[in-house]
Amino acid sequence: MLTDTQRRNLTVGVIEPQEVTQYAISMLMKSQPDCDVCGVASNGEDGIRMLMETRPRIAIMEIDLEGRSGFEIAGDLAMRQRETRVIFYSAAMPDIYIEQALRSKTAGYVLKTDPLSSLLTAVQKVASGGSYFSEAIRERVSVDPGTGQMKAQFESRLMQLSDRQLEVLRNLAFGLSVKDVARRMHISVKSVDSHKYRIMQALGIHDRVDLARYAIREGLVCP
Repeated sequence: MLTDTQRRNLTVGVIEPQEVTQYAISMLMKSQPDCDVCGVASNGEDGIRMLMETRPRIAIMEIDLEGRSGFEIAGDLAMRQRETRVIFYSAAMPDIYIEQALRSKTAGYVLKTDPLSSLLTAVQKVASGGSYFSEAIRERVSVDPGTGQMKAQFESRLMQLSDRQLEVLRNLAFGLSVKDVARRMHISVKSVDSHKYRIMQALGIHDRVDLARYAIREGLVCP
């Protein structure tokens, strides 16, 4: 249960590329007493700018965003704005996503296949200082009995890659050209080429087609 003070201070920022889903989240939050949706955005660049300007207590965001991924944004918040706690709201849950979410100390991870009420439950728990993960995700997480820390049951070689490299790999696997990836991520073509080289070296893959197949097999993108 939220205290009266927590209710009065419950501000939420939403980053979601799909307009219908963005609207549904916003309406759900606004239906709650003393909950203020202080900003919405459809892509990563606008999203991080909105969060830095409005400084909400909770950020609800998709992971797969144009410009910057949800994990990159969560990393920025952890360094520059720790008072904003992150809840990922996504249909995807490959092992690499679960590992990244736990590594980034994400407060919540709700699946879009869950009832919308689950998102409200997550917001309430996170606003109260707790955390919330969908049951399907909890089933794929183990708890270290010594430290109490959660970790994904299955490790992926993709964890060798940085969040930016994972974003480059994801876009390449979708079939985008190096120039298109650079444009979408707002970085130089030279940077994309450099990331691609380091990704291939880390994974021991030297063909772009095989690289795309590996990303699909690991669940980084849907076939």
